[in-house]
Formats: sequence, C-alpha cells, structure tokens
Amino acid sequence: MLNHRSLLAVTLFALAGPAPGLTQQPVATTPGTQVRGQRLAPSHQLSLSLREATVMALEHNLNLEISRLNLASASQGVLAASGVFDPFVRLDFVESSSESPATNQLVGAQVNKQDRRSFNINFGALLPTGGEAALGWNNTRNKTNSTFFFLNPSYNSSLTFSFTQPLLRSFGTDVNRARIEIARRNRHLNLLDFEKLVINTVQQVESAYWNLVYARENLKVKQQSLKLAQDLLEQTRIRVRVGTSAPIDIVQSEATVAAREQDIILAENAVQAAADNLKILLGFEDPQDFLAEIVPTDSLQAMTERVDFQQAVQIALERRPELKSRVLQTEIVQENLLLARSALLPQLDLGINYGFVGVGGTFTQRDPRTGQVVSVVPGNWDDALRQIRDRDFAQWSATLTFSYSLGNNQAKALLAQRRYELAAAQQALAVQRQAVIAEVRAAVRNLEASAKAIEAAVKARQLAERNLEAELKKFENGMSTNYQVLQIQEDLAAAQVAELQARVAYRQSMVGYQVAVGTLLETMGIQLADTLPEPEVHTYWKDVPFLKLSYYTSAGS
Repeated sequence: MLNHRSLLAVTLFALAGPAPGLTQQPVATTPGTQVRGQRLAPSHQLSLSLREATVMALEHNLNLEISRLNLASASQGVLAASGVFDPFVRLDFVESSSESPATNQLVGAQVNKQDRRSFNINFGALLPTGGEAALGWNNTRNKTNSTFFFLNPSYNSSLTFSFTQPLLRSFGTDVNRARIEIARRNRHLNLLDFEKLVINTVQQVESAYWNLVYARENLKVKQQSLKLAQDLLEQTRIRVRVGTSAPIDIVQSEATVAAREQDIILAENAVQAAADNLKILLGFEDPQDFLAEIVPTDSLQAMTERVDFQQAVQIALERRPELKSRVLQTEIVQENLLLARSALLPQLDLGINYGFVGVGGTFTQRDPRTGQVVSVVPGNWDDALRQIRDRDFAQWSATLTFSYSLGNNQAKALLAQRRYELAAAQQALAVQRQAVIAEVRAAVRNLEASAKAIEAAVKARQLAERNLEAELKKFENGMSTNYQVLQIQEDLAAAQVAELQARVAYRQSMVGYQVAVGTLLETMGIQLADTLPEPEVHTYWKDVPFLKLSYYTSAGS
C-alpha cells in the first residue's frame, strides 16, 4: 500500500536524470533553421518510437518557430535599450546673409550687410552614471561692410569640453541601466516561454502517441471480438444443422457479428483521427504525409519505481519555469521601483565647461578722425586655429543647478504604485509556489490512482478471460446459450479496453507528473540550447558599487 510519500508509478530516472546511454537532443533557439514543406513520411508507412516522434516534433513543430521569432525580437529589444549609451556625432553647416538699413551712426554703414558662415562638430555620449560628456568644435566666419570692425572678415573658433552630471535624480548606473535590465529580463521571460512551449509540445506529443497506441490496440480488441463472434456463429450454424440449437440462435449471432463489424469501422476511424492529431504535432505539412500510416513501436507496458513526494516538491520549486518567470517579473517591478525612487529625488546637476577660443581674420586699421584705411594686415582661419593650439585664450565655467517640484505628488504617487506592484508580485510568486506544490501533489495522486487502476484492470481482464473459457465449455456441453456467450464476450472486450485505458492513463499521468516536477525534458534527454546571443553593449562601470543609487539608498526608501 502506497502512502503520500511514495508511489509505484514513476520511473526512477524522472528524478535521477536521463537513462544511461540516452543521447541529449539539443533544441536551439535560433529562428529560420526549420525547413518548411519537407516530406517527413517518404513511404506509405512510418515506424516511430516515442523518442523519434518527440525529436521530429521539436525539429518541425510550427509553434516552436513562432516562439523562436518572439525570442529573437526580445533579444533585439536588449540591443535597442542599450542604444541609450551610443555615442553621437552632430555636424551642422549654416550660411546666411542679411541687409538692414542703419538707424544710427554706430552701425558703420548706411545699409549694413553681413555674411555669416558656420561649421560645427560635436561628439557626445550619455555615461552610465547619468552624466553626459561632449566635445565641441565650433567655427564661424563673419564678413560685414561696417567700418567699425577691426577684423573683417573675422574667424572665430572654439574647442570646448562639457560635462554634466546629475547628483540626485537620474544618478546611478543602476538607474540609467534599468531599462536595459528590464529588456534583459523580458528576453529571459521569452526564453522561459520557449521552454514552457517545448515542455507542452513534448507532453502533447507523448499524449498523442499513447492515444494512437491505444486506438490501434483498441482496434485489435474489436477485431478479436469480431473473430470470437464469427467463431460462435459458425458453431451455432453447425449446432442448428445437427438439431441441437434453434434457428433463432443464428439470427442472434449474425446480429452480433454485424454490430461488431460496425465497432471496427468506428475503431479504424479513431485510429486515423489519433494519427492525424499526432501528425499535426510532428509538423507534417505535405498532403501526402497525412496519407501515411504511423506505426508506434513503443509498448504501453511500463516498469514502475517509487518516488519521494517531498523530494519531488523540492525539485519542482527549483526547476519549474513558471516560478522562474514569477521571479523575473518581480525583478522587473524592482527595476521600475528604482526608477520611481530616483524620480522622487530633487534635481541637482553639476555642469563643467572648459575650452579654448581663437580669433583670426584680416585686420584693418582706420584713422579715427577721417575713417580712412591706414593699414591692412591679412589674416585667415588658421590664425584662430593656432591660438587654440597654443592655448592662448582659455575659458571655463562651473554650474550647480537645483530644482524641486513643491509637493511632488506625481512622483510620490508613482513610487507608492510601484511599491504596491512589488508587494503584489511577491504575493503572486507565493501563489505560484503554492500552485506548484498542489500540482505535484495532484500528479502524485493521479499516478497512485493510475497504478492501482492498472492492477484492477489486469485482474478484471484475467477473470473475464477465465469466465469466457468456462462459458464456452458450458456452451459446448449444451449448458449455456448464445446470448450468455455473447454477453460474456462483450464483458471480455470491455475488460480489455478498460486495461488499455488504464495503461494510457498511467502513461499520461506519468508525463503529467514529470511536467509538474519539471523533469520532463531531462527525462526525455532534451536540452535547451540558447544559441541566440543576448546582445548588449556599453557594459562598462555597471558593476561598480558606489556608482549605483542603490548603494546610497535602501530598497524601502
């Protein structure tokens, strides 16, 4: 008698790992590797073991390819989120000209004309700490007809380095990488969804495989039942000819034969339906493949071992992808909480600018009394560049900017919402954990019931066989009737079908148990191979503790 800690219905390698000698079947995550429309059943008959059917499904199932595409899209989401740290370069060229009438003598011409030309290059990047560094090279040429300009045309050039760094709000590598971390976890969620789909596919294939085995065995039972009815009909005709049975007995036997022939028609259709269902899961696409006969080579017979319920629960809590998904969802909420905590802080930014300027151009000296040109010293843009090179004229500035929204209700409300979301996510994780334990317990109960059902069905079938043998002997000796023999034949067929159903239920309960514990893929020798790389750039400084906002604040603040 089995208790709640053990069950004679689970193979030992469900917990210990794949059977010795079982080769690992990798399942890649890279999309586009499947060949569409390929003939999978080149002949009219295809013999398949359960493992061969599983491998075929993993290679050709259409839903798996859709999941691979979703995972590839999520991987690009990580790269897209990392793009916030991509350096930028900006170039601009502007040329303009203007004329305006003078309104006073200080304009230097009755109609002031100015021609301007500028060319600027700026390089910059967002730093992981939230700061921004930029290097700018700005150049301007200005030409005018005003007599009050010493340099005409004049060239202005500057080389400036600027750096701004938030000290409170938006500070920290963890804050500025939060959306990257969210994208990474979303990718991991898609990977877990792919794993769950693989598990579901394997479970569906195994269930469909055993359903096909049952349908074929059930057809054999119906054929055997028909053979028994035909034999009885032949015996009845002989007995009628010799006068030991009434002619009405022939009618009864013929009616039974006709009914059992109808049962065979229904059983044959059930075989085809079960085979078609399996073919869909295997990824059959060619119409000719659906005409092929699938011949399962594995038997419903199975050896059983014992398993510890407490150990099964422990393994399930470690391996179930649903629990891992809940953990990742909780981590995503924590990243959003970190962003909300940063948004609640005042804005305090430090800005530093440092650089050099240069001025060049044609120098025109005029007589201050007459305005006549006294001398002209030619100059050009290289004069301004030389002054920058020699660092003749330096300039710098430092700023500290503070701003704070009085009340700051929006940020406070958002922070409160994120805290509630985190509490809800933690509760959802606890609910999922409870559900996993309940599923393992239900799987154990189902296995226990399936094991007992097999034992009872085997006994019932054996007794039905013995009962039929006894009744046939009585019939031969004239101590029984056609009706009684036919009825006991029906009882035997029902007992045989019940045994088949019990064995199929046991197989399906076994795979359900392996799904509940999280060992189905390992048991089948299937290994997920994450062949799709997770792209991420600009990972520098991400692990430096004192550059993180969380280093200075507690999780509950």
